[in-house]
Amino acid sequence: MANKIYQKKFILSRRTVLAGLASSTLLASPSVLRAANRELIMVGYGNESDAPLIKAGKELGKRNPGVSLKVIGGLSAEALAQIKAARGDSPYDLAVMGSPAIINALSEEVIVPLDFSKIPNSKNVDPRFMPYGYNVGQPIWFEGIGVAYDKSKITTPPKQWKDLWGGSFNGRIGMCRPQSNLGLGVLAATCEAFGKPQDDMEFALNKWKEMDPLVGRSPGLLQQMIERGEVDLAPLWHVNAALASAAGLPIGYTKISGPGPLMLPTNIVHFVNTADGTADLVHEFADILLTNGIQEMAGNAPIYFGTVVKGIEVPAAAAPYVPSTPEELDSTTSLEWPSFAPLRGKTVETFDRMFGV
Repeated sequence: MANKIYQKKFILSRRTVLAGLASSTLLASPSVLRAANRELIMVGYGNESDAPLIKAGKELGKRNPGVSLKVIGGLSAEALAQIKAARGDSPYDLAVMGSPAIINALSEEVIVPLDFSKIPNSKNVDPRFMPYGYNVGQPIWFEGIGVAYDKSKITTPPKQWKDLWGGSFNGRIGMCRPQSNLGLGVLAATCEAFGKPQDDMEFALNKWKEMDPLVGRSPGLLQQMIERGEVDLAPLWHVNAALASAAGLPIGYTKISGPGPLMLPTNIVHFVNTADGTADLVHEFADILLTNGIQEMAGNAPIYFGTVVKGIEVPAAAAPYVPSTPEELDSTTSLEWPSFAPLRGKTVETFDRMFGV
């Protein structure tokens, strides 16, 4: 859903700068450090979905003069690889991160668990979302996995995952590479739909091979493939479908079930090896994201994120994308990410070989 992160050469890291100034009385006090000019670097989405993050960053700056937030688009997996390669000089301070990426990050030891007592608004989060932060990240909203389609070509969209295998969509459907959480989640949902364990990636890959799909390397590129008419439909984040529809394109979306509607919470995480004082700012930023104003902004046009704070109503315009009826809310679920997220690397290799990526 975002552009690749590019690191600039010859950048002097913040840790190096701070080390060189360690003797300065200016940096001796954390309170003085917080007041100094600070730019937090955040891995976001790289598109319109960054709007609530940017607004919350401005509020953080108002509360802490001299502090600013820079949001860079990039896949979480790529950010983790860069932090690990940096060997102690993290190029990023925080990120939005889905549950599966958190599982990988924990194994790589590149994130610092948040202290939820320092995020007062976390008590207002619907309890069903909190487990998907795995006690280290703060859920802030969620994205749904459904099927986006060209309304000029698809008159009867699929309602259940199994409907995709009726034969009529062969060669017309798009599929996201499982390097993305979208692609990996769709494979797990395929297993669930056919009564297989969600970690049976070999089964899921073979089922998708039956449909001769066109491959998008990222959710954003898959969205563009639908917009350009290269494919007629594809599993997609509801946010991508909403953005395409908001642009005036004839893109429909179905909250597909069996399993589902599926949701994936997005979390705020804090990376290791960041400058002193960063942790307090990350906690305050997460708390701002859970205020009603930011939640309502995130849940409205054109993004329509699913909100996690109790009492925030789903806008009528968001109902086509976000579970809103009592029946949908009761059946909304996530996937068993810990069972298959560690298989991502092997799954991507097999996928690339099978689909000629």
